Amino acid sequence: MVRVLTFGAVIAVHTISTVNPLDSVPGDAVVMLLHFTREAFFFLTAFVLVHRYRDDAVRARPFWRRRFLLVGVPYVVWSLIYSAIGLAAAPQPVGEATLTVLRSLSNGMAWFHLYFLLVSLQFYLVFPLFQWLLRVTRGRHVVLLAVSAALQVVIDLGLHDPAPTGLHAALAPYLGSFVFSYQFFLVLGGLAALHRARCDAWIRRHPRMVLAAFVVTGLAAEGQYLWSLRHGIGAELASDVFQPVMIPWSVAVVAVYYALGAAWADRRTGGFASRFVERAADRSFGVFLVHPLILWLLTAAGPTSPAQLVPAPWNSVAAYLVAVASSLVIVELVRLTPLSLAMTGKRRARPAAPSTPVPAATPAAAEPAVSPAAPPAESDLPTRRIEQPRRTSPEVVHQGPDPRRAT
Repeated sequence: MVRVLTFGAVIAVHTISTVNPLDSVPGDAVVMLLHFTREAFFFLTAFVLVHRYRDDAVRARPFWRRRFLLVGVPYVVWSLIYSAIGLAAAPQPVGEATLTVLRSLSNGMAWFHLYFLLVSLQFYLVFPLFQWLLRVTRGRHVVLLAVSAALQVVIDLGLHDPAPTGLHAALAPYLGSFVFSYQFFLVLGGLAALHRARCDAWIRRHPRMVLAAFVVTGLAAEGQYLWSLRHGIGAELASDVFQPVMIPWSVAVVAVYYALGAAWADRRTGGFASRFVERAADRSFGVFLVHPLILWLLTAAGPTSPAQLVPAPWNSVAAYLVAVASSLVIVELVRLTPLSLAMTGKRRARPAAPSTPVPAATPAAAEPAVSPAAPPAESDLPTRRIEQPRRTSPEVVHQGPDPRRAT
């Protein structure tokens, strides 16, 4: 449930940023609130991995082999696909195009959403050290979290600088693709996994406090956005994800999502709704990879694009629905092919065998054979995402991820 909700918000922020002008005041007001998705996904990534390996030190090589297969291969494949689209829209000489593709692979910006996979790969690379850090600070996790939060404020202030100079200016377009830029949410996710029982009990006991924090921090985020506009800051920079005000807002949304996920888990019955959510979660990574392509097709022609045939704000709603539905269809088709693992990070799905009528049996024969239930296999999809880059313009798809445009 949490993964589905977060991915839904990811596609929403990408749709709004793509369909509307980057300096749209009402569009960026919504984007400001949806900017929690990036932090939420990094929280979930750390939470899932630490919970998975909480009792044992991770074996680095098998861990890297698995994670780089399931995430690294789709990252390279889709980087090449999106690079080809960008070069088709804005051709370059062969040598320059080759360098562009290599740069895109190194900075995560073959298209605006792929930085997330690059950051995830960086986190997988340092995860053994991350696990060691959590272990050696046991008993001092409050101090670790406080230091990490203070450091994140400093990082966000630096990344939000509208006029960086010197080395900062040279590195600024690429810092959104650097794992350290999100260190607080990784630490928070890891510590929440280690203290899951306490966190779960606290959230369940204090639903009103969680809701109040959600409302207050959301109002604070929108208040910061409006204050920035009144002081002459453009809507795009005013809605920047890298602002200290986004830290408490993102934490509050994560707590609300956890509460919703816990309530769903407590009440699900295994019926249609449960099966739908499970299937959506299973396809979510593939949808994440595909949906920007659909959004580009809907907007690439500018004023004559299909997305502009509908007046605002309904064009964003229509584009969102088309992007989700089309991406799901594409993912379903790809999952049936040998390309599934390389393009969706999931093993190839086998079509369900048609059911055949079973002849009537005697009571003795009707007794089902009882066998031990196989333990559920670890998901092929490590929790991740994503989320929040800039709009899909073919002219800029090879540039580094400007943090102020990343969503």
